[in-house]
Amino acid sequence: MPTRRSRWQTSHRRDRLPHDWQQIRAAVRARANGRCQAKQHANGCNGIGTDCDHIIPGDDNSLDNLQWLSSACHKAKTARETAARNAWYRETRLHPVEKNPGSIPPGVGGTSPGAAG
Repeated sequence: MPTRRSRWQTSHRRDRLPHDWQQIRAAVRARANGRCQAKQHANGCNGIGTDCDHIIPGDDNSLDNLQWLSSACHKAKTARETAARNAWYRETRLHPVEKNPGSIPPGVGGTSPGAAG
């Protein structure tokens, strides 16, 4: 039976982390005194931080954009962000942004230059 691999094992996210990630992570943990810094604690949060989280998703690894979260809070925050991103994708796919009528190229949907009139 095949072994199930975690998302970290199939992700390329680690490749984008800075070479001093372990030191940055340790600084975030020390700043939080090892406690979960979530603004909204999830069910199952025991107050003990285990994960270094990007406040604003992406590759900004500055200390101002990092917080120390419990596993439960990190999982809940990631789920909220994923749901919001998926909703945005669905909305833009189902209701694409219409182009301004003034941006229609000449000759499309109207008379072209030199047409008899």
